[in-house]
Amino acid sequence: MSGWPWRRKQGVLSLVERGWSGARTCSLMLNIIAIPVTHLIKGWLNAEHRAMIQPRPHIRIISVPRPMFRIGMWLALAGSTLTGRLRWVLIDQERTHQEIGWWCRLFGIVPLMIRETEAGYELEQHGRPVSSAAVFLTG
Repeated sequence: MSGWPWRRKQGVLSLVERGWSGARTCSLMLNIIAIPVTHLIKGWLNAEHRAMIQPRPHIRIISVPRPMFRIGMWLALAGSTLTGRLRWVLIDQERTHQEIGWWCRLFGIVPLMIRETEAGYELEQHGRPVSSAAVFLTG
């Protein structure tokens, strides 16, 4: 992180198009090590679901109406990239992973596929399983 006073710590943009349990579990782990996560959720979350995660200091939730998700996704990607706050993108949809791949390569952002599992979640980078520690603590 540079010495610019207005630059925030680099973090994660989580693009949630399917279930959000895996992304939520991952963000709770990242909250412990103070890596900021913004969940951009396709559709609306009710107050009960929002309350399960919203009170955490490094986690933000933005719900976007389904028809506006792609526009919201590109606005979030561009805004976070241009302000230097984006390091990783969690993606749960292969189509979205392919769609934003060029952006990630161009700006040095790490795209990660996240899949929900019985144990919480699994991450993939370049089509191969990778541990959270390997990605977020070394990278």
